[in-house]
Amino acid sequence: MNPKRPFGLDRQRPAGLIDVEQGRLKNMRLFGRTWRLALTVACMVGYGALARAEAIRDWPCAVPLAPRFEADAVWGAALAEPLPAGWRDDAEVREVVEVAANPENPPSRGEREIAAFAERLGADRQERLLRVFAGLLDEFDTLRGFVIEGVRDFVVRAKILDGAVAEHDSALAALPADGGAEVEEKRRGYIDARFWDARHRDDAMEEAEFLCHRYAYLDEKLGRLTAAVRSAF
Repeated sequence: MNPKRPFGLDRQRPAGLIDVEQGRLKNMRLFGRTWRLALTVACMVGYGALARAEAIRDWPCAVPLAPRFEADAVWGAALAEPLPAGWRDDAEVREVVEVAANPENPPSRGEREIAAFAERLGADRQERLLRVFAGLLDEFDTLRGFVIEGVRDFVVRAKILDGAVAEHDSALAALPADGGAEVEEKRRGYIDARFWDARHRDDAMEEAEFLCHRYAYLDEKLGRLTAAVRSAF
């Protein structure tokens, strides 16, 4: 009898990872998969609950972990007063924010939207531009939350699978060198199970690394959009 596969994993690649790989082959642009990947992560039932319950002790990204963007840090100086509330109630502001923050749009698209919006402004120019900035912070906080949860889920998934690989190694080491056909069948089963668990573990860490690139890109994009707001003052 072959060894039992941990956590119900069979020898087929998980559907979510298959979708991700097919998406990569169809579109090699680094930042075009955000929402599809976020949905894939959200659907990882069984791993998601465990991931949310465990802190990211080994944060794998070069950019430090921070759940929210700090307004003063993003702006590049201390703001003279709190950001205005209710940016969603301003239809024009809301439209600019939605276009600029949309993951499918490059920073240059958002910069153009902000510049065009600023050209139409009058005496309330600064207040409404600050509403745009407030909206960008809110939207990018949401996007960062998706990415953090994705990294968390993939890291925990990799840890679970790494533990399974270690169990297979221990089981293989415990088998006698010459135990007959039954032992050899078990050995083949452990080797096969170890191969697939190690592969799934490496896939999970690869996806975490991809999300780390996305995490850094959010910083870069928000910085460019903020610079566009400041230059329009």
